[in-house]
Amino acid sequence: MPQTINPIRKAVYLTFGMVLIASTAAAATKFASGYASVAAIITVQFLICLMICLPRILRVGIDGLKTQRPFLHLIRGGVGVLGFYLFYACLNQIPMVDAMLLRQSAPLTVPLVMWAWGGDQVSRSVWWPLIIGFVGILVILRPSPEGLSIWHLAGLVSAFTLSLSMVATRKLAPTEPPSRILFYYFVLSLLCVAPFSIGDYAALPWQAWLAMIYVGISIYFAMVLYNRVYSMAPASAVAPVNYFAVVFTGFWGWLLWDQVPDAWTLAGSVLVIAGGLMTIQLSRTEKA
Repeated sequence: MPQTINPIRKAVYLTFGMVLIASTAAAATKFASGYASVAAIITVQFLICLMICLPRILRVGIDGLKTQRPFLHLIRGGVGVLGFYLFYACLNQIPMVDAMLLRQSAPLTVPLVMWAWGGDQVSRSVWWPLIIGFVGILVILRPSPEGLSIWHLAGLVSAFTLSLSMVATRKLAPTEPPSRILFYYFVLSLLCVAPFSIGDYAALPWQAWLAMIYVGISIYFAMVLYNRVYSMAPASAVAPVNYFAVVFTGFWGWLLWDQVPDAWTLAGSVLVIAGGLMTIQLSRTEKA
């Protein structure tokens, strides 16, 4: 009889696939942002996601859209679209690896969000990984007497919105099927951003359209994996794997734009990823 894979281990494997797909979407977004506005890219992204999602919803019927948690869906949609907007804006202003590293520092705040939101106990053993990770973030931000880079700060804010989305997804999963979660997320996000993209599509070259369409398709499949992962395992256990998106994104930045991380970025990356890996190990120890 074949051995069943532990749900948390399976979630980790799926997360690796998710972050690889998301890293290619980030590269396509950076390319498209040379021609199109961020609002236009996100609008096309969520429109395509909604179109792909609709057949699954139509098979279930209108009853499949009934929810007892509209406010939680609204929160997830709002913080989700804000996070994407800030992240995509950063991709065209700072090195890709910096933007992705700040975005994927979200797992460091997940335990704090869970504590503030639902009163979940934050284990004392988690604090050391959090401190190490936040030191890494400070190294990346490189504060100076002149202040912090506005775009680096925007990347950090996008991390907070991502952590809120992670916890919201975990709270929705017990009562909401994945197709319903995705449908409301795509619809609410599209309604939030579409009005700001009107008039931004004139004279876009076919390469930009191709890149934006790819972003939409890849983000959809990344979202499918995202919802599956956070319905299978606690956010604090699998979220740190998202740090490996930094490695993938750094590779695309080097290959396509000749972006080579400097010593500060490398040092910060080591600390942030170390904090994430320590969190994974502590989660496994506590489960044992």
